[in-house]
Amino acid sequence: MKALFLLLGAFLILTGVASAQASANSIVTLQQMPAEGILLDQGWRLQAGDNPRWALPSANEQQWQPIDPTLSLHQLPQVQRAGTGWLRLRFRVSPELRQQALVLRISQYAASEIYLNGRLLRQYGTLSADPTQVRPYWPDDEPIELQLSDQAEQVLAVRFATWPRFALFSDFFVPLFFQARLAGITQVVQSNQLEATYKTSDMLLFGAFLLLSVLHLAFYLYNPAERANYFFTLYTLAGAISFACTGFLDEVRNMDTRIGVDILSYVCLQTGGILVVRALYSLFNVPIGFVYRGLWVINFLSLWLLTFVSQFSWYPTVGFMLLVTAEQLRLTLGALQQTKQAAGIIATGFAISLVLLLLYGFIGRYNEDLLQLKVMSLPLRTILTFPVFLSPVLAISLYLTRQFAWASRLLEIKLNQVRNLSQQMLEQQQEKQLLLAQQNETLERKVQQRTAALQKTLHNLQATQNQLIQREKMASLGELTAGIAHEIQNPLNFVKNFSEVATELLSELKDEMLTAQTAPQKTFTCDLVGELTEVLEKIHHHGYRAGSIVQGMLEHARIGTGERALTDLNALADEFMRLSYQGLRAKNPTFSAKLTTDFDPDLGLIEVVPQDMGRVLLNLFNNAFYAVCKRQAQETADYKPEVLVRTVRCSNAVQIIIRDNGTGIPANIVSKIYQPFFTTKPTGQGTGLGLSLSYDIITKMHKGNLIVDTQEGQYTEFTVSLPADELTCDLPAYQI
Repeated sequence: MKALFLLLGAFLILTGVASAQASANSIVTLQQMPAEGILLDQGWRLQAGDNPRWALPSANEQQWQPIDPTLSLHQLPQVQRAGTGWLRLRFRVSPELRQQALVLRISQYAASEIYLNGRLLRQYGTLSADPTQVRPYWPDDEPIELQLSDQAEQVLAVRFATWPRFALFSDFFVPLFFQARLAGITQVVQSNQLEATYKTSDMLLFGAFLLLSVLHLAFYLYNPAERANYFFTLYTLAGAISFACTGFLDEVRNMDTRIGVDILSYVCLQTGGILVVRALYSLFNVPIGFVYRGLWVINFLSLWLLTFVSQFSWYPTVGFMLLVTAEQLRLTLGALQQTKQAAGIIATGFAISLVLLLLYGFIGRYNEDLLQLKVMSLPLRTILTFPVFLSPVLAISLYLTRQFAWASRLLEIKLNQVRNLSQQMLEQQQEKQLLLAQQNETLERKVQQRTAALQKTLHNLQATQNQLIQREKMASLGELTAGIAHEIQNPLNFVKNFSEVATELLSELKDEMLTAQTAPQKTFTCDLVGELTEVLEKIHHHGYRAGSIVQGMLEHARIGTGERALTDLNALADEFMRLSYQGLRAKNPTFSAKLTTDFDPDLGLIEVVPQDMGRVLLNLFNNAFYAVCKRQAQETADYKPEVLVRTVRCSNAVQIIIRDNGTGIPANIVSKIYQPFFTTKPTGQGTGLGLSLSYDIITKMHKGNLIVDTQEGQYTEFTVSLPADELTCDLPAYQI
């Protein structure tokens, strides 16, 4: 519809009062100020190049080329070839005009500097001899106040630089090169008011189309089966974008963006026309044919011609919109012929728009001033514009709303029928459901009882199976280890016993033989016997060392052979803590440490193997006391040894925490501490089996976990976690 509006407007005869007359010497004389201002399109001369002296009134432009700069760039090839250059205009102003406040309004598709009598008035954009550095500027609503000199003759000079990209677009989007219009303050105010009215009209149309787009989008989301709402949503959205681009176009100064916004306006306008046709196809259930597909092809072709081919001007858009309108009328008339009475709503909307459009064209042709007549503070032009655009849109929207309301009414009737049938079925099924509910409740109760019994039996079987498998594995391993240890223990006993006997024999030999020997022989014999005695003592010492390792292997082999029993872990931990402490005190009477206990009173009895759990606690306490004793020997008198034992019951676990403030464990060996025979203690003070044995007892036999947290030189903390009933706890933080 916007294209039809432009088509009829193209036939209007827009004439102005020309008061500029060219004299023989090419000096324009401005006699009076018409209502639309004075368009300065005569008397201009062009010179390529860039000489700052050409801005001065004294410069001679008689040899310059005459030019009408209001033409398009395609009609001015000399401007495109020049790239940069100067325009000059000599004019005289009548005494009547001198008494008025005059302004100069510039429209241009270039970058320029405006000079009056050699004085720079304004610079628009960026000028450069390098075309890639030129930045054109659109200054249409920035009037320049003129201060004429006392001389009768005035010189207006324009330094310009063209932008190569303008040559890509048609004259429709780049309609002129440079245009200067002289106007009074009154004309400027009136022009600004008129432009503000046009912008307001565009923004109101933008708001109306956007509101309709949101409305029909809601209709479509509510009932996706009605595809016409979807296409009408796209159509009104495209119209809203088109009017928004038109309304904001004069606010865009960057020419790249300005041309893009202008092109987008017409792309949305034409594409919206096809979308409204598609909405009618869906609305009247008309199958898609070659006409609709042909409209898309013509749309792309007309947009290309409109954008890039100057010879056709706006005719491609007018022709395309005529085809779209014809197809819209064909679909509407076809629906009326098929007794679709509601289609008359759409036909009425088109008729109102067409009548108002013809009226607008008639008034503009024979009495254009009548269009400026204000009715309720709005020009008649604006009042006629709104129904021209909105009548078809509102007609289609009203039709779709009627369809939506009718569909909702039918849906409500069907829902009431469904409710009634459902109520009848519910009443019939209530007795059956009551019986079924009672039977289901009885069956569910029995199933739950059976399921609980089966789950308990299955859990017991799985636990028994795991215990049997673990005991079988540990028994086999224990038998093998015990056999090897017994085989090693016999020769070790012989080594220890014979070393003791040999030592005694050497002692007797030394006492009996020395009496019969001379002094040199006694010295040699004493040395030899002493060395043999020392060797036998080392053999005896290492024999005992090997014996302790074998004893540890025998203990390792006995894992899993004990029976589980409910045990008070608080009492067990306290007992073995004090047992370990007293054992170390017996070896080192000077050692003392602070013993701290924090037992959970609600810990309860836990099912464990007491002997094996005591062995784990004893190993951990021995290591803790060894660490604090070692640090005490290294630290000053300010160091206070302390060993903490804490028990707590948490969710699904019972924890025993043993913490000391001893030497800690180096980070590079933490991963090795559970390996059998690995120890950091000196030879003779550790077998390397304590932590390995403890780890196996906790993880394999009791299905728990043994975690270490340590920092070298600060502390070591072992946490024994054993499975228990599901409870919750909050662990307090302890620091030693």
